[in-house]
Parts: sequence; structure tokens; C-alpha cells
Amino acid sequence: MFTATQRIRVEWAHCDPAGIIFNPHYYLWMDSGTHALLQAAGFDLIGQTHRDKLFRGCPLVASNMSFRKPLYFGDVVVCSSQVERFGNTSFVVAHDFRRGDDKQSVASGSEVRVWGYSDADDPSILVARAMPVEVRKMLSVDKTVDVTV
Repeated sequence: MFTATQRIRVEWAHCDPAGIIFNPHYYLWMDSGTHALLQAAGFDLIGQTHRDKLFRGCPLVASNMSFRKPLYFGDVVVCSSQVERFGNTSFVVAHDFRRGDDKQSVASGSEVRVWGYSDADDPSILVARAMPVEVRKMLSVDKTVDVTV
């Protein structure tokens, strides 16, 4: 599967007063990883939300995390994100976090997302639709890309 990796430096703002990672930051990094994955695979998520006024992106419907070891202020972590499974209208993105210096997995998580649109008759209603076949193909290519900015 297509994999997007990004290096993240743990900054003071990511930590509690003891200099240990405040775990909710992993959820922000997973969200960023999913969007970077789609963009790097060739799907212009931002552009599509501007071109199609009913497209609402890929709303999150479930997530989970497992923590193995803490990160500390100054650590560099590599987040690898890839689609683990495609459903009818949903897809699961797996994220693995490895400490940059020793490649040790410190945490992993997943997100369940849907391909979301507003209902044409009532824009306040979100409707899940099947991910376009061409996007599935983009995300199914066996390739790894570093998306670190």
C-alpha cells in the first residue's frame, strides 16, 4: 500500500510539565498523516473541497491508539500512514510512530474515515459515499513517500 512518512520533532508545546509527550498530540499527527497521505498519493483533498461544494472531505468516525513508550522534548518521531482496509464507504488508515534514532515503535493507532458529502437537499446532513475508484488505486500503489515539510 501507498505509505506517507513524516518526521516530527517533539517540541516543548507537545509536552506536559515533565517534558513527556502529551498523548493527544498523536491524534493531531494521525489527522495530519491521513491528509498528507491523500495529497502525496495524488488526490488534491484541499482543491476538491473548493471545486465540489458538496464534498466534505474524509470525516473521522472512529479512532484508537496504543502507547508503548513515551516520547520526550527534543525526540524525533517518524509517523508512517497507510490505508489498512477499504470498506464500502469507509476506509481505515493505520499510523505507526517510531522513535527516529532507534526506529523503536512507540505508539500506533488507526482512524476510520468516510468519504463524505453533504446531502444535496439538506446540506446539514452528511452522507457517506464510496471512495472513487481512481483514489483507491492511488492509495493501493506499493510506494513510500516522505512528506515531511
